[in-house]
Amino acid sequence: MPVKNRVFYFDLLNIAACYGVVWLHCSGDAFTFRLDKYWITSLIIQVIAHWAVPVFFMLTGANLMDYREKYSTKVYFRRRFSRVFIPFFVWSTIYLIWKCKLGWIKFSGGRELLSLYLNNGIEGIFWFFYPLLAIYLSIPVLTIFAEEKYKKQLYYLTGMGIVAYSFLPLLPGLFGISYSADLNPPVVGGYMMYVLLGWILKNESFSKKVRCIIYGAGAAGAVIMFAGTILLSLKAGELNNIFWDYMAFPTLFMACAVFLLAKHRHFKISENEKIGLAAAKLSQASFGVYLIHIMIIDFLVLNGHVNGDSRWWMVFGAAGVYVISAGIVVVCKKIPGGKYLFP
Repeated sequence: MPVKNRVFYFDLLNIAACYGVVWLHCSGDAFTFRLDKYWITSLIIQVIAHWAVPVFFMLTGANLMDYREKYSTKVYFRRRFSRVFIPFFVWSTIYLIWKCKLGWIKFSGGRELLSLYLNNGIEGIFWFFYPLLAIYLSIPVLTIFAEEKYKKQLYYLTGMGIVAYSFLPLLPGLFGISYSADLNPPVVGGYMMYVLLGWILKNESFSKKVRCIIYGAGAAGAVIMFAGTILLSLKAGELNNIFWDYMAFPTLFMACAVFLLAKHRHFKISENEKIGLAAAKLSQASFGVYLIHIMIIDFLVLNGHVNGDSRWWMVFGAAGVYVISAGIVVVCKKIPGGKYLFP
């Protein structure tokens, strides 16, 4: 029987997206253009897993756009503060101490220290929390669009965001056509498009024909990102990653396809209570895995335990990092006070 109050495909997407992020961070060779087997392998991994970050934002919308039906805005902010802001601040401080000890970060006073916290100057992959916190602040206003009577306005906002942030930014790089960024509607800026899409894809019933079109668009997005990166980079003589932006249409199409596929795929294993509980536990560990996995990667690479440039590491390293990180998180959550580190 299904686990009470859990949506199995949400848990599955959360786990898969978390693993995808770890995989991306184990295959950084793609950022240095050279047309060899190592670069191609890394590029393939980047394409396969690139949907992961947008899906996290989509799950935020799918889970929180209707929070008013479950609890008050006061409770909403209290939960966001305790479950996201406090762990983010604590782990930023832990990374700061660690990197200062290694000599990777230096600062001379309080202003520089504050700037490190406010400008993502401590750990690069923590960039994700800055737009996420902005989204959390915006959702109490956007919940109005969860109401059926505002469905047209919701679609209008989402469509406007897709045009402005997924297609227009490609005009200068692909066609040499410049445009004013002032045309971008701020109301759907900063990954808000994915938040709205998450709510739409969760609640809308798409016909099989429409779903197949979206799946086809997702496959096309992967091909465009892969082939486009190679062709444009060869032409430029250096890496051209214009299609890598998480807001660009190739990633948008892939993220929508993956979300819908998970929603409409019937998983018989979801009927098994033990598997449902295991999926729920792994899903709940995803945030903690995100917080510590880069430290695990750095530890393994810096101490010579793995060759960070090998294809073996690119393909299989993420599995080991994920298992180690998830194990640490699950154990720590059982320790008194562990919830403050890993909510």
